[in-house]
Parts: sequence; structure tokens; C-alpha cells
Amino acid sequence: MDTHTHLEDLSNEIFFEIFDYLHALDIFTAFASLNKRILSILKSISLHVIILNSHYDREIQFLSSHLTFHAHQVVSLYIYDTIRDRSSIISLLFNRHHFINLQSCKFISINSSTELDNVIKQVKSLNRLVTFVITQPIYQNNNKKYICDITRTILMHKSSSLRSVMLRYNYDYLDISTYTSIASNLISLDLLMSGTLNIVSLYSILPILRVCHRIRYLHVIINHQIIPEYVNLNVSIRHPFINENNLPISPQVTTFDLSTFGICDFRSIAYILRCMPNLIRFKFLHGTQRVPLPVVDNLVNGYAWQQMLETYVPFLSKFDFFISILKKYRKLDLDMVVNSFQHFVEKYPKWQMIIDRWVLASNMFLNSVQSNDNDDLQQCVTYLSHVVHLPNVNQIGFQSYADTSRWKDIQFILQACPNLINLTISPLYLVLSEFIDNQFLISIFKKIKFLKAILENRYVPLNFVSKLVQRFPSLTGIELEVFSFNDCVSTIDILLSHLKNLSYLKIYYKQVSLLDHPFSRNYIIDKRREAFGFNIIDEHKVIVKRNGESVEIRLS
Repeated sequence: MDTHTHLEDLSNEIFFEIFDYLHALDIFTAFASLNKRILSILKSISLHVIILNSHYDREIQFLSSHLTFHAHQVVSLYIYDTIRDRSSIISLLFNRHHFINLQSCKFISINSSTELDNVIKQVKSLNRLVTFVITQPIYQNNNKKYICDITRTILMHKSSSLRSVMLRYNYDYLDISTYTSIASNLISLDLLMSGTLNIVSLYSILPILRVCHRIRYLHVIINHQIIPEYVNLNVSIRHPFINENNLPISPQVTTFDLSTFGICDFRSIAYILRCMPNLIRFKFLHGTQRVPLPVVDNLVNGYAWQQMLETYVPFLSKFDFFISILKKYRKLDLDMVVNSFQHFVEKYPKWQMIIDRWVLASNMFLNSVQSNDNDDLQQCVTYLSHVVHLPNVNQIGFQSYADTSRWKDIQFILQACPNLINLTISPLYLVLSEFIDNQFLISIFKKIKFLKAILENRYVPLNFVSKLVQRFPSLTGIELEVFSFNDCVSTIDILLSHLKNLSYLKIYYKQVSLLDHPFSRNYIIDKRREAFGFNIIDEHKVIVKRNGESVEIRLS
């Protein structure tokens, strides 16, 4: 008796459940060519499109060919604008397709050259949109016209279903008071407000509250792009005129996350909290920054926080904060700081406080190295472990310096991070014999999967590359800079022939050569197969790019 169950024997309900766990590209790849019954099911399911930066153009073209008949079924988009071998993916899809039933739309790292006219036009007409997200790297330049247009389009969206918006890109929101209306049912708003000190501040949140009447969950990041060196931090911050009888009271706000990476003061925080009388949860993050002396005294004064919170947000049941301050004046009395927050330890269950002091003076490290005092270095690592659980760290980047006197600092930190797999380090340290031949580090090197060693005008010598592949045999990705194109050719040959797990490499070079090298796909494929056998590589996934300054190769 044949008891085997075939795919065709499964009920439609099971297929619907299977498809709920898959995104559109996977569905079309696996099921689109099976039979008429499956094709019929595919016409009636909701589709979730996910495009990651690891995808290839051929995959996007395949997906797009199917979306020609299924775009109206797409309910969510999650798109990186730049993939491995193409950019402006967002405009490509919106120029070809109309996603009329879209409910969730998330764009990641939009390229500054991407044209968004059709995107904005479509987004404006979406009447089922519930969630809209754009996240950009904070260092990435944006097209100012499109940023202005997309901001206004989303915040003034007419859809009654729109509930959640996250706009993480550099924008000052100076024009928000001119918006004629705000999405009426918007309850969650997450904004990055960025600009110079005289344009953006905590007070920039007040116009947001004035126009967003139903917001319950608010997260605002304040980032000062440039803080001039001539700003006198020992004087009081200038405050704009605030009419205390006309504050934008927002009784519906229950959760407020505030992150500031610029100059702020206690008074401005108080003004914002006065507008949220029913606040239940407050999270405050203050990134490392130069701070006026009077502000420091308040930020680390638990009694001042207690008085402010009890006065303006009496229903607060959860309060989290992280404050990092860079200062050159008198030391804080850490015991006094801890004692001042005793109220919060007693009020909030499981509430804990950790405080640490770091000395940034380079002489401290230099003296400890010169005296060979390993105890001092170990103490620095101990301090670091109070802030970060080092066994959980899998990625570290060390700032590059023009000398190598602090190599032992790096040794002790690496020894405390047994699960490290991603390392960024100066090539000066990398080639240093005390470092690369260090018996305490060899076992750590063997676990590293990604290595980046680039410093301006400092090159990895060709005669070092053979030792590098011995010390780092598990590498899957590597970025280096060598002196000449000839060195680049030889370096790539060594990496391709000795690193079995390699999937990505990018080698920069300074000096061009009269001799050329094609670096064709066939050359790369033959080189890998010659070293590791035929099955080591999928020839369809090999991508080679060369731009006159570097050679970049993707093997998978």
C-alpha cells in the first residue's frame, strides 16, 4: 500500500499556511512553474516582498517579471535600495509596478541618486497603508528635494489606516508648522531630527507635538551635525521664548524615547515632559558629547530627575536612561551621584544603576605600555567589561593611529572577546611582529571571519600576505590596501588560492600599472577550482568590479 504523500496531495489550506512563511521571491522561485493548481493558489495569496543588499540583479529581474501579474497582491515591501550589483532598486520596482494594496512599506539606505517621483506619487495614493519606514545611515547624503517631499507626503497622508511612521534620515523639520494637516490616526512616530546647533534642539519637538494630536508612542533622535569648537560650553544655553500658557499638551502620549547626540540641557527636557502629563514610559539616552558644566550637574543629579518626573509625569511607571558625557573639568563624586538616584532603585522593580569613569588621556596608556604594567591594562579591560559583556562581542573596530605603541591594549581586549569574528584594525598593527606572532592571539585570529585593515598611505606589504592567510585561515571576507596594482594582482591570487571559505574581497591600491589584468569571471572561477576543486564555487554568483582604485570580487 502506497502511503507516500506527494506535494500535490496537500490541501489548499496547507499551501496558504506555507506561503505565509515565505516571501515573494522564494514563492515564485519554488512554486511558479509547478502546475495550474499552484498557479491558481498563487493568484489569491498576499505577497511580502523582501529585497536585501545580498541579492543580485538577476533575482530582482526574475521577481519583477512575476510582479507584473501579482503586484496588486503585495501587502508589504522591505527593500534595500542597493544590492550587490545594482542600485536604485526602489525606483526600478515603483516605475514598473503599482502596489495598490500595500500596507507596510520599508525602505533601507536609499541611494542619493535614486529618483523618487513615482515612489512619492504611489505612496500618496495608498489608502491601505498602515506602516511606513525609511532608515538611512546617518553619514549618508540625501537628496534634499526628495527628503522634503517624502516627509510632507507621509506626515500629511490622507489614509485613515496609517498608524506608524519611522523617518530615520537627516532632516530638520523646520517646515512642519506649515503642514495643513497630519495623518489623522497616526499613533506611533519615530523621527531623526538633524541639523546645526542653532537650528535643531530639544525644543524642535514642540512643533511636532502641536500638529500630531493622536501620537501615543514617540521616539525622537536629536543629532547636531556640527558643534563648533568656539561654542563656550561654560555658559548657559540660550533658550527660545516659550509661552508656558500655550504649550502643546499631548495627554495621549504614553511612551517617549528621547535620544540626543548633541548639546541639550535639563530645562529643555522639562519643557518637553510638561507636554506629556500621562506619560507611562520614558527612556532617555545622552550620547557622548561636550556638555556645559551646569548641565552636567543636573543630568547626573538623581534628586533633580526625581523632582522633574514627579512634577510633570506623575504616572510614570518605567524610567530608563543612559548618559555618556565627555568632560575636561572637575571629577564627579561618583558616590554622591549614585546616592542621589536611590529613589529610583526603591520605586522601580529591578531598577539598577551602573556608573563608570573613563580617562581618555593617551599618556595613561603610553605609560602603562612603557612600564610593561599588565595590571593597568587588565584594569582597563575590566572597566570595559562593566559596560559591555565582552564574551558577547563579535565585532570590533580599533581606531587607527600613526604609531603602534598601543598594540598591547588591543591584545588584552581581543583576549577578552572569545567570540570575535569581525575585526577592523590598522595595517600598522597587523604587520607588527609583536602582534601578528603573539602566541596569545593566534587562536583568536583563527576564528576571525572578516578582516579590514585600511589606513591612508599605509599599505600591507606583499611579502606579508602569505603570513596573513596562515594566521587568518577562516576568513570569508577581507578588505586591504596595497601599494601598487601589481601587488593587488599578487595579493588576490594568494587569497583566492589559500582561503577556502572566502566569499568577498576588496583590495585597494595606490599606484596604477602599465600592465593590465582582466580579472575576468573565468579567471576567478578557474583559480578557485584549481585550488579547492570544482564544487568550491557557483559560477553564476561571481561578480568582479574594478574602478581604477580597487578590485572587488564577490564569490557567493
